[in-house]
Amino acid sequence: MLGVLLKLRWLAGLIAVFCGLHAVAFVALGIVRAVAGYRVIFAGPPWDPEHLPGVEIARSLDVFLIALVFIVFAIGIVELFVVPSDHPGLEKVPGWMRVRSLTELKFVLWEALLVTLVVGSVEGLVVSFHEPAWVMLMMPTATLILAVGLYFSRKHE
Repeated sequence: MLGVLLKLRWLAGLIAVFCGLHAVAFVALGIVRAVAGYRVIFAGPPWDPEHLPGVEIARSLDVFLIALVFIVFAIGIVELFVVPSDHPGLEKVPGWMRVRSLTELKFVLWEALLVTLVVGSVEGLVVSFHEPAWVMLMMPTATLILAVGLYFSRKHE
């Protein structure tokens, strides 16, 4: 039975490949959004409230961070399921991305998602700054709750 399950490791490799492809797609989308933002900057003021250059560039940064989350997830899956822990290629992986268990992968992803949510929260505040509402606080509040959860999870580790 164990031999059959070990043969299914290629599924984890397939998941990692698609996560890498998703990361490439998000990088391409981030480049497109960044170029759109710089086009607006070079077109000069007055800027349309629908397409402010800072908003476009913040959106591109958000997409780049999502790509990084996919990259971290793909590398973590490869480390855990595909290659042996003493594989020489793993020496090139930064220390903060090295995982030896699903718990470590969970914490690394949690931290990467928190960074993405913080940037997304700032983007949300910048985008909706001209029309303030209580809804603007939903993303920062959720980010704070996740950060507190990570703090307490790390504290009990």
